[in-house]
Amino acid sequence: MSGAPDPVIPEPGTVGRARWTNDRLISIGDIRGLFKLGRTAAYELTHRPDFPEPVPISPRCYRWWASEVEAFAATLQRQRSEQPPRGSDTRRATKPHESHPATPPRRIIGKIRPVRTRKEAS
Repeated sequence: MSGAPDPVIPEPGTVGRARWTNDRLISIGDIRGLFKLGRTAAYELTHRPDFPEPVPISPRCYRWWASEVEAFAATLQRQRSEQPPRGSDTRRATKPHESHPATPPRRIIGKIRPVRTRKEAS
């Protein structure tokens, strides 16, 4: 017998438990804070195909693994740093701002209904 410990073989069904000890589930509010987004933009972000899959807690409650979301954020930052800055090479010719447009103002068309009068208090 050698002094080395025997390798630990996990029991079936216990493989996922290690994630609970090392990672945490975050809510949409945490995602909003991490990416500095409003509610609608945060939900649109979570529906992107490359965003990590949610973990359903109940029929209307979802959470995401913090490590997966942080890896996604790091990927976005890496992609952004590889892209050239916007407008650095190409500049558009701008037209001087016209104070009055050349087209005539729009006219309101349609049926005109008489104004209803209020009932008098009795």
